[in-house]
Amino acid sequence: MALPENTLAKPKRLGADSTEKSMPCYDYDQGQFSPCGWVYPGETVLPSDNIILQRTPFTWQQNNNWSTFYTACQQLARSITVPAYVFIDASWDPFVMSNTEILQRLAELDSIFVDSKVCILSARAQHYFDHLPGCVYMPLFAMHNYKDLEHRPKSGRIGCLNRRNAAHRVWLMHHLLDKKLIDPQRDVYSVAFTSLWSDTYFDVDHLLQINWFNQAQRQWPTQIQTHPDNFPNDYGISHPAWHTGIVIITETEVDANTLICEKTAKGILSKSCFSVYMHDVGYRVLEDLGFEPRFFANHAQEFDIQPIIDICHKFDTADSAIDYSREHQHQIDHNFDWLAYGQGPVHARPWFGRWKPKLEQALQSL
Repeated sequence: MALPENTLAKPKRLGADSTEKSMPCYDYDQGQFSPCGWVYPGETVLPSDNIILQRTPFTWQQNNNWSTFYTACQQLARSITVPAYVFIDASWDPFVMSNTEILQRLAELDSIFVDSKVCILSARAQHYFDHLPGCVYMPLFAMHNYKDLEHRPKSGRIGCLNRRNAAHRVWLMHHLLDKKLIDPQRDVYSVAFTSLWSDTYFDVDHLLQINWFNQAQRQWPTQIQTHPDNFPNDYGISHPAWHTGIVIITETEVDANTLICEKTAKGILSKSCFSVYMHDVGYRVLEDLGFEPRFFANHAQEFDIQPIIDICHKFDTADSAIDYSREHQHQIDHNFDWLAYGQGPVHARPWFGRWKPKLEQALQSL
């Protein structure tokens, strides 16, 4: 049974200092909830009588004292008008919890919000296919409020932004630099080998059970930017990396916990020919939503970066990369048109028709 159209929340324009919301949203921090000051980007596709809980232990591991979290939920439940739905926002950050634990945690929350239906909005691509009761994949990458789009003529060979020094990103950049496969004359890249906040290196040796990489990555400058940019995460496409012949997108998680976030969306929004470094499940989600993300036969995932190395070998000039992009212009245009960002309400965009049954199924399972 489809959701009646009049059950969907209507967008509400807020004043600059207003915290009034069509859907109350609460941040969890230091053992308590407090109203947050933003409008959830996906609110227009969810039933209107609900609350959103953010920064919970489902994704924010620094808040992983579950007993304290449940106590805060009990206090919140006593202090608010009972909503029809309680949505746990896990739609943007890494979500590494097992399905068994998810169901256990949901059962605890059901016993607290006894007169509401509790549902997790998940970023993990696998949850698109799992049909897990009380959990639905949320394609927030397609709903997020991006900045104005500034399309430019393509120039340069390969663009790649790596703002955070995640293990897979420093692994990729070390090997490309070591093999002399990227350079500032042909490419646009931005890589941090150390944390942007503490100047510490990621312990890749421990993660991969090897004993050479931690030392090897120290041969490079801690931060390399061909176009000094202060490593922005600006939710726009103004950076020149998005206007090269081929864009290498390094997603946040590249294993079975893959999520699709703003980097992939910006690859689509910038009208790029791209290769996304993520698990194949992410590609399958994009395809099921109606996108055509496979510009190349293979893609990097986990710590297998050979497909990106192959791209760098094959396209050794900016002209060859731009020519390849032009050959795939129809596919690029399809992805852009299919996302239809800013083109009317979310529920009227092409991809939404593919995802809507997932939402309906999840809500009916509660």
